[in-house]
Amino acid sequence: MKVMTRSVLLLGLVCMAASSYAMQLVTPEEVAASRKAPPVQEASTSPVDPMAPQITIVDPDSIDKAIKNPFTMEVLFKSHDGTPVDFKSFQALYGSLKLDITSRLMKEAIKTSSGIKLANVNVPSGTHRIVLRIKDSQNRLAEKELFFKVE
Repeated sequence: MKVMTRSVLLLGLVCMAASSYAMQLVTPEEVAASRKAPPVQEASTSPVDPMAPQITIVDPDSIDKAIKNPFTMEVLFKSHDGTPVDFKSFQALYGSLKLDITSRLMKEAIKTSSGIKLANVNVPSGTHRIVLRIKDSQNRLAEKELFFKVE
């Protein structure tokens, strides 16, 4: 009976750990460094190409109000003229330092035919900025800034 009780307890702990796992998108140290950094002045780029892919933030569904950890994230990419989107060109840049978080984001993301989905995303409390970039097979660049606040 004790062996069975111990097995049930261990199984319960494993299930709790799995369900409470949250992907740490940025660390508190990265957030602090980004907040302390002076704004990056970028050279002006060419005007936005109206034929570049469109980036749509589906989730969080409302970035006008504070969200709670962990949260889900879904981003859709759509070309205007049927030109394929080049997923290999995708970039996610965090904060004022434009820290490249693409690899950690894509490591946890589920890639769909039209975008990416992440579950159990966790970031420190405060305001955050992520710049999303993607190109199509014609090398037309789309960029979208995502601003959100976490309680």
